[in-house]
Amino acid sequence: MFKLTVFLAVFGLVEAVYSHDLHLADSHGPISLMGDHTHKKGEVMFSYRFSKMEMNKLMNGTKQLSANQAMTSPNGASNGKGSYMNSPTHMKMDMHMLGAMYAPSDYLTLMVMGSFMNKEMTQKRMPMVGNTNFDVNSSGVGDIRFTGLVNLLDGKFTKSHIGIGISFPTGSIDKRDNTPASSNARLGYSMQNGSGTFDPYIFLNNVNSYGRFKVGEQFFIKSPATGKNSKNYKYGTKYDASLWTSYRWIKNISTAVKLNYNFQEKMEGQDNEMNPRMSPAMDSRNKGYQKLNLGVSVNLVNHLKFLKNNRFGIEGLFPLYSRYRGIQMKDDYKIIIGWQYGF
Repeated sequence: MFKLTVFLAVFGLVEAVYSHDLHLADSHGPISLMGDHTHKKGEVMFSYRFSKMEMNKLMNGTKQLSANQAMTSPNGASNGKGSYMNSPTHMKMDMHMLGAMYAPSDYLTLMVMGSFMNKEMTQKRMPMVGNTNFDVNSSGVGDIRFTGLVNLLDGKFTKSHIGIGISFPTGSIDKRDNTPASSNARLGYSMQNGSGTFDPYIFLNNVNSYGRFKVGEQFFIKSPATGKNSKNYKYGTKYDASLWTSYRWIKNISTAVKLNYNFQEKMEGQDNEMNPRMSPAMDSRNKGYQKLNLGVSVNLVNHLKFLKNNRFGIEGLFPLYSRYRGIQMKDDYKIIIGWQYGF
């Protein structure tokens, strides 16, 4: 607790040195937002984010299920007559995200984002084989995103820009592990690291300033552009909308509250090596969702000679409402801790 108090004091009591608003804690949005700000000509920023997500509940639509209930549900390969042999009971994911931004002009900022993931899923076997649990794991790099941010409006009270980019399929869709069925089984969709498709996206970001208060909005859409991937499936179009408001207590500390809505359309196709009779995690019918999350965050910025121009942000995301297409694991929470350095 003492170390945390000293840390906040260092970040909170120092004075700013920039003439523009990059020195203010609220010049960036909540740390979970990507591409929420642009830079002046010649500015560079590097970032690192660590996120942790846990899932402990099993859902069908809006209804919570037990693992045994899930294993008596009809699978996607037997015309409603067969059930699943296993069911997920727990999943967690740790993600490391690295990013860089560079502004060749006041009107254009370029951004690249990459990630590395560690995933673990616990599954329960059906009663006739003992109701025992087994774990599967995967890790590796995710898909890489390249984005161009174009300023539309850079006024004193309103700043707006558009982001246009593409996600490259650098993440593996062939992650495997030891399971009761095989010593080298392909894992379910959620345990893969990428989409396997080139996915263009576009988003609009807007921020309005009212003194110490700011209100921001971001609207995002991403959709596969190259048809099904090499494993014969593609994810549905994803829509994301965020509305957030922040308050700057002093120059170096701000807090924010965010509402985030996610919608993903159903998956098309099926990985032929994933047996949908085995588990809901391997059934392509069980993809797609609606989620409404609440985010609570803190931003801090420092301009001491030691760690000058470093930022720190932390945000917690918690589900308010969710509806899943088929049987899926539900998010319990997500925590994002981030660092940014600009010059």
